[in-house]
Amino acid sequence: MRRLLLLLVVVLVNLPAAHEKWTDHELASKGRDVVATVLDGRRTAGSNLVDYRLPRDVDPRQRTFSAALERDAYDRALRTKRLDVRVLPGKPGSNRPAGESGNPLFLVVALGADALLLVVLALAWYRRRRPLAPDDPRSL
Repeated sequence: MRRLLLLLVVVLVNLPAAHEKWTDHELASKGRDVVATVLDGRRTAGSNLVDYRLPRDVDPRQRTFSAALERDAYDRALRTKRLDVRVLPGKPGSNRPAGESGNPLFLVVALGADALLLVVLALAWYRRRRPLAPDDPRSL
């Protein structure tokens, strides 16, 4: 039962980072390049954020997406009101704009949580392997 719980925790901790990597792989292999319309742009806390909308044939619902872009891509997008985007056919929510600034948050969180799990496992293993003294109340 403990092993199953541990496996579940490991999967849940790593799922967001794994999903992001899988989506990147899918975009690279099956993605389609389209030109999105830039709706708005703003600079906040050192980030260059744009709101954009994919073409109607790609996203019939015409949802608004947002992304943080590198400075040159941001300036170009605001000037031209256009943004090159790679999107998975049939999945408009799976898209990556050209010039998107990388954010390793999912990977950092997953690796930090994995390290913490390893420490907890090592401490549990050490505690289990250490012999108990005869007068230790846990030995009863």
